[in-house]
Amino acid sequence: MIDPAITPNAIAYAWERLLDIAGAEDLAPPYAYGPANAPLPEPGVIIVPAAPHAWSRLLQLPVGQLDWLPAATLFPSGYPLPFHDPVPILFWSDADRDKPLIRVRGDGSIIFRVDLIAATLFMLTRWEEIVLPRRDEHDRFPAIASTAYRQGFLDQPIVDRYAMILRAWLQRQRPSWQPRRRTFHLHLSHDIDHLRRFLTANEALRQTANNLWRQKRPRWALEDVRDFATGRLLIDRNPYLTVLDDLANMTEMRGDRATFYIMAATPNLFDEGFTVTTPALTRRLQRLARRGHIIGVHPGYYTYLDFQRYRTEKNRLEQALGEVVHHARQHYLRFRVPDTWRIAVRAGIREDATLGYADMDGFRCGTAHSFPVFDILADEAIPIIERPLHIMDGTLKSYRNLTADEALRRMQKLAQRAAQVEGELHLLWHNKLYYAWRPWFQILRRFLNAPLS
Repeated sequence: MIDPAITPNAIAYAWERLLDIAGAEDLAPPYAYGPANAPLPEPGVIIVPAAPHAWSRLLQLPVGQLDWLPAATLFPSGYPLPFHDPVPILFWSDADRDKPLIRVRGDGSIIFRVDLIAATLFMLTRWEEIVLPRRDEHDRFPAIASTAYRQGFLDQPIVDRYAMILRAWLQRQRPSWQPRRRTFHLHLSHDIDHLRRFLTANEALRQTANNLWRQKRPRWALEDVRDFATGRLLIDRNPYLTVLDDLANMTEMRGDRATFYIMAATPNLFDEGFTVTTPALTRRLQRLARRGHIIGVHPGYYTYLDFQRYRTEKNRLEQALGEVVHHARQHYLRFRVPDTWRIAVRAGIREDATLGYADMDGFRCGTAHSFPVFDILADEAIPIIERPLHIMDGTLKSYRNLTADEALRRMQKLAQRAAQVEGELHLLWHNKLYYAWRPWFQILRRFLNAPLS
């Protein structure tokens, strides 16, 4: 395994990301990625690089062996801490090991022996997903194979926390400077995988019989019959459609707007393949768009490595809507770095929202901020914004088997950590949740109505 070259392009990308998250892009202090005695035209920041092969060594590090430091040791003395949890150190610098971790040089420059540049690149470029072969049954890189999970920091937006540390030292260096601060934002999105609850009469019959005789829930059995009938005959009253308005209303009550990702695939084993030109669906989507909600495409199971199929499905949705679509999230969260990004760009997508794990909630990319994409192997930017996914309903319910209260506490914890770094928390709740997984729709309501503690 060969570590990637950290080129001037990559260094500039990582530095710009750190400054942006820190709210210091207007400051743009001089910096150097090199030895502690690197010359600077005025007091700035010096980040001493990690040792050669540090990336490979991190991947090979035994589980739970990463170094962690108390947050207070990383901030200037007396600085109000934005968070109090210990912070993992992904990469130590390879020089001056007898010197303090962060210190101020005689000319006022700040020297970091924590390699913030390497850590930012490691997390945002998803290099480990390129070089590690492990995949699940859907050809996805699983959370349990990631460094963040193995070393216990998947629930930390580690890149953002490093940026907050950088901000603190810049404020000490320039006492009159005030960083740009963001307000925490909770962003809801909904993948529309299914247009109706029951695909066949046999499926409806089995569910109705189960609720009537085994579960002893006659009211639910009547709803089963109603949902089958509306799915076939009265599509405008189909609950899988009407719930879109409920979800939109829930978001609007918070003064916000949601994103709806609509499937436009043809039928296959993993894609329902409903007709996206169904008038009842297109009318509702157009109304949502007029209300300010974003309509994106939900490329089907086989698109993540297939440009022609991706483009065909996107065009199909655009023709139904009568407008261009710029947002996407992959079905099943199937994604290959960097190939799927490049396919999306060729198809005209400007923002992708796929990068969360199916098997675990948390910060797959180490950040609670949307970010421009950089291909570390090609040493170039990919013209697309990634809006990383942090929590999915199916992850909490099916993969982790959490109870409602456990799920709510987990969501609140991640929201608090995103708020500490002035970030965003991206949630995915499917339209089928309102009926197929009833209690989980209520979990979303409880979460939205509960203040962060």
